[in-house]
Formats: sequence, structure tokens, C-alpha cells
Amino acid sequence: MTAPATPVPNLAALMAALAQLPAQVTGREGQAIRGHVERLAQVLGAEGPDAELRARAAAELEQLIAAVTRFTAAARTRKAAAAAGPGGAPGAAPGAAIDLGQLAESLRTFVEFLRAPTQANQAQVEQMVATLEGFAVPRPVPLDELRIDGTVEELAIESARRHGLAGAEARRAVERMKREIAALVRQLEARAQQDASRAQTAAEMERLVDAVVQTGTPLGRALAAERGAVLDAFRRVDLAHMAEGLRVFGAWLSTPAGDVAAHVATFRAELARVLGPPALGDPGRSEAERRADFERDIRVAVDQIFRGTGRGGGGEPGQ
Repeated sequence: MTAPATPVPNLAALMAALAQLPAQVTGREGQAIRGHVERLAQVLGAEGPDAELRARAAAELEQLIAAVTRFTAAARTRKAAAAAGPGGAPGAAPGAAIDLGQLAESLRTFVEFLRAPTQANQAQVEQMVATLEGFAVPRPVPLDELRIDGTVEELAIESARRHGLAGAEARRAVERMKREIAALVRQLEARAQQDASRAQTAAEMERLVDAVVQTGTPLGRALAAERGAVLDAFRRVDLAHMAEGLRVFGAWLSTPAGDVAAHVATFRAELARVLGPPALGDPGRSEAERRADFERDIRVAVDQIFRGTGRGGGGEPGQ
């Protein structure tokens, strides 16, 4: 799906939850759910007009909701029958690892968002998916906690001195610098928000990979050998590429494995294809490392703006 004007919240996390679902359900209902999940993954991975893809995704989600609802009703009936029978302790309902009723509600909200996005239903989808997945929605580290404003002023003063400015001339240059740097601060705020979402998605991918590794099956052991490389590549791309990586992983999990080594090699090759080369830093880096990144970018921008004034030995730029 091409990048929408209104971003789709937590798409990768939702697809990760859906990728697990077919393994939890069996029988005819399970096959129907598997088919809807696979078709939804195809729609979300397709290229085309955003409005058309949103409509197709919403329609597929509505069919998935109906299949999940039928499965849940049948599971309740079986559970009630088991409880009423001899020795009737009710067993765990199929699909207990994911609350299917909650999943259906989450998907209904997601359909509403796809058809008519608002800030309210976007926030609701984000929180519902986070609850479904069992982790809190990470919040971006506010830039005021990284002391960016103070850093801008300190670096501007330092740069003014390096360029031979002093007194009132330096103060005017610093104030002008602080105004001109505002656009960079907005970019840094957006990057901080992106990093938080990327960190969440990377943590979810790690959880999913580890779930396969910890099975101890031949496939799990084969994937364990590639775990580090897979997760490192996944952490170093943007959210759109992460979503593609989750889609590939979900499709791979639902494909039967014959030769496990070849199966893992196929996954690595397809993942490398959709992720592309590393483009970003690890979103899980420490706050100190993030602050250092921001300060480095600000220092470069400050020097560029001062060079652009024509001072280097020159004077005030024209307004």
C-alpha cells in the first residue's frame, strides 16, 4: 500500500497479530480465516491508489470479522456443551492465545478508520492493537526532555564565536539562528515520533522471531542461526519497509516447510528484497545516543546557516 495521506496506525503490529491467528484456529472456520488473512496481506502489500486499497482492505477485514465471529460463536457452543457434559470442566476455547472477541472489535475499529479516518479512531486503533498485542504503546521521547532548545542556543553561541562574532552582533546572529533552526527542530520531533513507532515494531518482530526459535523445531533451530542478521536488518529501515517485512514474515509462517534450511534461505532472500539496504539507525539506541545524533545534526545545520550569512568574515544577511 502506498503511503497514505493519513498514516495507517500500527499496521505492522496488526498484521503480526493476524499472522499468528491461523495457527490458533483449526477446522473449516480456521481455513476460512487463513484465507482472509492471506488476502488481506496481499492487499496491504499491493501498489495502487490509496483510496482504492483502503476500500479493498476494509472489505477484506469485514469478511475476516465475520469469519472470526462465526468461529468464536462455534467455540462458545462447544465450550458450553463440554461444561454441561459428564465431568464437565470447561476447557480452553480454541484461539485462547488471542482474545478473538477483542480481535473482532479491533478489526471493526480498523475498518471504520480505513473508510473514514479521524484522529479519534486512529488513536483508538493504536490503543486497541497495543492492548491486543499485550504491550504498552511506546511514546516518543519529547524533545524538551532531550534539551534540544538549550542545545540549539548553546551551539549557536559556539558557532557565533567561531565565526568571529561578539557582543550585540553575536546576540542578533544567535536570535536569527534560533528562528531559522525552528524547521530543523520540527523535523527532529517527527523523527523522534518515527523512532518510537519503529522501536515498537522492531520489538514485535523480535518477539515473533523468538516465538518460532523457542519452539525448538528444526525450523526454529534453522531460524535461530539467522536471528541476529534478520533483526538487525529489520531495525534499520523505515516503517513502510518494516510493514513489508512483517507481511513477508507472516506469509512465510503460513507456508509449509519441506527443507527447513531452504525455507529459511527463501525467507532471508525475500526479506532482503523488501527491506532493501539499511537506511536508518537502530531505533532502540539509548537516549544518550539519540541526543548525540540530534546535537550532531543541529551543529551541522548551525554552521551551514552561519556560512550562508556570508560572514565567515562577512556581515548581516539581507532580510
